[in-house]
Amino acid sequence: MKRNAIVVIIGIALLQLLTAQTVWKSTNGTVTFTKAAFADWKLAANQDRISDSVWITRSNTQSIFNIRKDTSYASNAPSGTLWALGTTDSFATLSYKSFVTLSGGSPQGLIGKNLVLHLVAENIYLDLKFVTYAGGNTGGGFSYTRASKPGPTLVHAVGNAPKQFALEQNYPNPFNPSTTFSFTLQNTGLTTLRIYNVVGQEVATLINGVREAGVHHQVVFDARHLSSGVYFARLTSGTMVQVRKLMLTK
Repeated sequence: MKRNAIVVIIGIALLQLLTAQTVWKSTNGTVTFTKAAFADWKLAANQDRISDSVWITRSNTQSIFNIRKDTSYASNAPSGTLWALGTTDSFATLSYKSFVTLSGGSPQGLIGKNLVLHLVAENIYLDLKFVTYAGGNTGGGFSYTRASKPGPTLVHAVGNAPKQFALEQNYPNPFNPSTTFSFTLQNTGLTTLRIYNVVGQEVATLINGVREAGVHHQVVFDARHLSSGVYFARLTSGTMVQVRKLMLTK
C-alpha cells in the first residue's frame, strides 16, 4: 500500500513537470507577422511557425488555420490552439475558447484588442494583437504582433566601456538562426533595439527599456521564425540612432 502511494506521488510530480506552462510576454520582445492578400499560404514565408505544432496562416478565403495540422479552415481552427481576451499577466484566470467562438464569426472585431494565444501541445501562453484582418473573399490578408520566444538575457560585460553611442555589426553575419549585437551608450536612458524587414515592417523588438551608459551591452537575436533575407537593426537612445544591415540565410 505504501509503495503504491509513493508511485502515485511520483506520477503526480512527473505530470506536473510535463504540463508546466511557459509564458511569452510581449514586454520581453515581439514579432510582427504578415500574410499579404492572395499570398501563397503553402509557402513557409506566409506561415507564422510559432512552435513545432502550430503554423498559423490563412487561405485567400475564410479564416486562419494551423497548416501544420489542418489542410484548410475548419470550425475548430486553428487546431491545437485556444484564445482569450486579456494579457499573459493574468493568463491563468482567463476564459479560453476556439478562435471562431471568440471572434463570433467576425475576426475584424478583434483588431487592436489584447489577446492571449494558448499553444495546447507545448502549454505555451503568449500575448498577441491583430493589426489587420481582411474581410470576405479579398485575398485572406492579415497581420498581428505577438510575443516572441524568450531569448538569452541582456548581458552587461564586466569592466567599463567608453561613454559613446555605437552599435557594432552583428556577429556572425550572415547568420542562421541567431546572431549577437553589441552596443554602448553615451547616456543612460530609454533605449530600443528593433529589427525591420526590407519594406520597413518591424519584425522583432529586442530591447525596449532603460539601459546604462559606460558598459558593454549584448543581446542575442533568434530569427528562426523568419524567412531568409536582408533585415535592418535600428538602435535608438534619446535623439541618437544607428542602423546595421544583417543577412539571414537558411
